[in-house]
Parts: sequence; structure tokens; C-alpha cells
Amino acid sequence: MTGHPAIAALRAPGLRRYLAGQLPSVACSWAQVVALSWVVVERDPEALGWLVAWQFAPSLLLGPWFGTLADRHDRKRLLILAETGLGLVALGLVALGYAFAAGAGVLDLPVIYLLAAAWGVINALDTPARRALVPMLVPAEAAAGASALSGSVMLVGMTAGSALGAVLVTTVGVTATFAANAASFFGDALLLATIRVGPSPRIRRAGGQIRDGLRYVWRTPELRAPLLALGVVATLGFTVQVSVPIFVRVSLSGGPALVGAAFTAVTVGSLVGALVATARGEPGPHALTRVAGLMAAALVLTAASTSVPIALVGLAGVGVAWSLFIAFVLAVLQSCEPAMTGRVMSLFAVGLLGGTAAGAPLTATLIALTGPRTALAVSAVATVGAVLLGLALRRPRRMALW
Repeated sequence: MTGHPAIAALRAPGLRRYLAGQLPSVACSWAQVVALSWVVVERDPEALGWLVAWQFAPSLLLGPWFGTLADRHDRKRLLILAETGLGLVALGLVALGYAFAAGAGVLDLPVIYLLAAAWGVINALDTPARRALVPMLVPAEAAAGASALSGSVMLVGMTAGSALGAVLVTTVGVTATFAANAASFFGDALLLATIRVGPSPRIRRAGGQIRDGLRYVWRTPELRAPLLALGVVATLGFTVQVSVPIFVRVSLSGGPALVGAAFTAVTVGSLVGALVATARGEPGPHALTRVAGLMAAALVLTAASTSVPIALVGLAGVGVAWSLFIAFVLAVLQSCEPAMTGRVMSLFAVGLLGGTAAGAPLTATLIALTGPRTALAVSAVATVGAVLLGLALRRPRRMALW
């Protein structure tokens, strides 16, 4: 294959089908994020941090084990099972929504936490299986383009889903939003079943395989430094799932429509960043340092904003920087050994989702004590700290990205 890696990757029919199922699934998932965030914020703004923690803590606890499963078993089958499971969780939210509307009053925080935890366990399997499957859908020389396209489609879905969530919540309600998400997961599972893909590069079951994956990453500076920096930024830097809804309601006196608009600003920025990363290809020296500086500046602008337009511009800047940061980290991780892909991708999920789980209650507590503006400023400081961590861990001859 010749030409741009993304164009070359699109020639693979398996990848095209994969992306066709991913787009509506991601869009409806983010519509559900908006709906569920508003449900929780209406009841108790501080509880939003715990909701996010319940959703993402399983990736921190189970991610390495699920990554090993992705290296042992058929990745396509694992992903189909995970998508079906996520659809069932969304159906659980639908049932609760109908019961609540009928006066049963069961759409309470403990039940929401339980379903959030179930979603988190299944998503901990979905992430490494999905990331490990994408390179298998295209020839080896198009793997980087396939990953970039998958990231771009995901961000398009997030952008559309944030706006869709705001519309659905204000027009047909949260229950219909949950139902749309359930349907999208089942549709994605059916489409995945039609994709023809070669056998997964399985490893035999043996003791110590999780430990081997951890040791491999720790002994490979090219992987270790960006993963640690990702963990710091995900924990304390990119906290929009908690900070944005509370910031909109408390600091901007907005409702669900403005929450959706704020999430849309972040995801539109993320889409722009993903397109820039796709067009640019391999990142150059100091790329992560510059991107982290951009994110810190955008967070400060958001924290200092006194009007909705300025806040949305700041949030869009946060989205641009975040997607570039993720794309550059993934560019490094793709260089790992094929037999380690599932385990390396699970550690990516640990850093990204586990960091989110750890940071969410911390952010909620900080907001309760000091307000959302201070929390955003702390996120800016933490992002700069992540860059300093990466610089401290770099090895000049090998860590080109730093």
C-alpha cells in the first residue's frame, strides 16, 4: 500500500466496517454521559466524582488481567462480548428510568453506582481488546493509520454525542437517551460479527504473564515515561467529566443544554487535535512537552473565564491538547512487541481510565472545598508536573518524543 497511512488503512474492508459500528456506538455512549452526569449533578454535585470513580476503577484493578486475556484469546470475540455486555448495562439504566418515571423512585445514587461499576468492569475488557484488534484489520504498514482513524472516528462520535445528549435530555428525557445507547451497542456487536479477520496472535496460558507485561514496560523507557505521564495527566489534569458539569452549573449558572455544549466544545477540540495528529503522522521531538503546555494554558483560560464564550474556547483548547497528547502516547505504544500488545494496551487503559477513577473523587473533593475554578487551575499545574516527570525519566538517545 502507498500514500498516506490513513488512506491506505481505509482500503481494508474490515476496518471500514469496524469504524461504521464504532461511530454510532461512541456517539450514543457520550449522549449517555451527558444524561447520567445531569441526573447525578441534580441530586448531589459531589457525587459526580464517585460516579466517575465507579466507572473507571475496574480498569485500574482489572486492566492488566484483561490485557492478558486479550493476548490469550480471540480479540474479536472478546470485543463482541464486551459490546453486548455494555448494551445490557444501558438496558439496566433504561429499566431504572422507566421505574423512576412510574414513581418507583429507584433511580437513586446507590443503584446508579452499581450499574456504573458493572459498566466499568466490562469496559476494562473492551479497551484492550479493541485497541489490540484494530492493527489486525489492516496490513502491518497501515497499522498507524488505522489507529489514527479509529481515534478520529471516536472523537467525531464524542463530539456528536455530546450535542445529541443535550438535545435528547432536554426533549425526550434521560431514559430515551439510555435506550439509544443500548441499541447502538447491540448494533456494533452485530456489525463486528460480520468482519473477517485473521487469527489473533495468542500466547499460551502460563504463570507470571501479567508480571512479564509490567516488567517489559518498565524496562522499556520509550513506553515507561509516556505511560507514567499519562497517569498523572489523567488523574489530575484532564478532569472534565467531573469539573465541567459542576463548573457549568456553579460558575456559569447553566443547565443540561450548557453542559452538553461544554462537552461538545471539549470534543470538537479533541476532533481537531485528532485530525492534526493524523495529518502530521509521527510526532517530533518535544511534542508532548508542547502539548502539555497548551493544555495547561487552556485550563487556566477556562478557570479565569467569566463568560460562556470564553469558557467554551478554553474547553475547546483543552480538548485539542488532550487528543494530541493521547495520539502521541499511542504512537509510542504501537512500537511494542506484537505478543505484548494486549498487555501494553491494558496498561494504557490503567493510566487513562484508572487515573480518571482515582482523580474523580479527588477533583470532586477539591471543588467542594475550593470551587471549580481552583480545581481547574490545579489541573493546569498537574499537567505541567507530568511534563517534568517525563523529562526526569527520559533517556536522550531513545526518548525522541520528549
